[in-house]
Amino acid sequence: MQLPILQVIIPIIASMFCSLAREHKLSWFISFTTTAATFFISLILLMKTYNGEVVIYYLGDWAPTYGIELRIDMLNSLVLTLVNFVALISVLYSFCVNKKEISKNKITDFYSLFLLCLSGLLGILVTNDIFNLYVFLEISSLSSYVLVSMGRDKKALVAALEYLISGTIGATFYLFGIGLLYSMTGTLNMSDMAERIVPLYDNNIVKLGTLFVFVALSTKMALFPLGKWLVNSYSEAPSFISIFFSGTVTKVMIYVFIRIFYTVFHQNFFLFKPPLNNVIVTLALCAIVFGSIFAITAKDMKRLLANSSISQIGYIILMLSLNSKAGLFAAILHTINHSIIKTSLFMTAGCISYKFDSTKVENLSGLEKSMPYMTFASTLLGLALIGVPLTSGFISKWYMMKAIIESHAWVSLIVFTVGSFLALIYVWQMVEKMYFGNDATSRVRMMPGKANEVPLPMLFCLFFMAILTIVIGIYSNPIRLVGLVVEKLVF
Repeated sequence: MQLPILQVIIPIIASMFCSLAREHKLSWFISFTTTAATFFISLILLMKTYNGEVVIYYLGDWAPTYGIELRIDMLNSLVLTLVNFVALISVLYSFCVNKKEISKNKITDFYSLFLLCLSGLLGILVTNDIFNLYVFLEISSLSSYVLVSMGRDKKALVAALEYLISGTIGATFYLFGIGLLYSMTGTLNMSDMAERIVPLYDNNIVKLGTLFVFVALSTKMALFPLGKWLVNSYSEAPSFISIFFSGTVTKVMIYVFIRIFYTVFHQNFFLFKPPLNNVIVTLALCAIVFGSIFAITAKDMKRLLANSSISQIGYIILMLSLNSKAGLFAAILHTINHSIIKTSLFMTAGCISYKFDSTKVENLSGLEKSMPYMTFASTLLGLALIGVPLTSGFISKWYMMKAIIESHAWVSLIVFTVGSFLALIYVWQMVEKMYFGNDATSRVRMMPGKANEVPLPMLFCLFFMAILTIVIGIYSNPIRLVGLVVEKLVF
């Protein structure tokens, strides 16, 4: 079956056509049709794996260990569908805001780099080769650095440089790690490595290689205190890139963490045993608290949301560190829900940037009068991020709390509660500004001719995502799907 390789090839070919295009409309249309095609293929793969099939493709008909294997099971087909969906809705949203934020002579190259980045992310998800994963990681990273640098402010160049340095350090650690693992196992295929590494669990070289990989993934997923690059790059990047990255980049790295440490090394590996597991728990708890505190003190909406993402990543890593079926279930579920919620909230920031050329929190003042529909959708999404019942965020918080209680992690439960309260504070700051703000700026916006919404495609995408968070919070099928994914993993 050719579907796995098509996930990678289609965006690469489309990126070449985008670079040859000379018009914004044409390059946008190529990007839209490409993301629609990859999303459709990922749905087919999800249905096949849901029925119990594992889809395998050998590049050049060379079987492992000599060849590269692409392997699709329920876990990566679910994340594939998520990434492709976020890419599709981001492109649909982006036409007007990109036309305003990206200069005319760069915009076709901008879409070309976006598709190249998407190809790298999808390649990470489909490959079953641990070195091939590194290659796709570099493809997505190199294009990401340039995309961030295309922001309107010169600060974007600084953010891109910081992203480049952090990404290079993370990639170097990863390469050292897999080199050490290969030297002991003699294979790069993840399935073969999972079998060969069992008698080597106590080998110090294997442990060192694993630590290198862990540090690399911690950097790439922006685990505290390695997440400064995320805050700066998300806040300075073009709105479209902030939207796309917030729902995909760190989520793909979380998938890699689960794939390597839950299927290659299994749950009885030393990473999940004291004292190293205590270090991971501590980092996760610090991420929850400090990410939320930095969000509260942020003066820019994008920076607020980016710091919030640091906090939410802390929740996910905390769940994985519990090393239980309930924890893994909650981690995967929250990865999906947070991807949708945070993508939507960055769409709100994009709407504000489109109208006022700034995402300062002070610009939220009085928006309920001038942009009532956007304000309503933003409020729903804020409630979902807090975890109010009937939203997807509530489902995540419920299962996370359940996993913590089952593991008797009482300190984690206290920090979990504190983090939820802090989230309420920074979300309320936005809501209070939008509904009750009454400064001079808001009075100007309420003057005749000033009260109008953003373009319809942007508003449609924002409302669609807001409604989706409610649907997921009520409808139970996504929860059953995640449950099936967890059942397939080793425990």
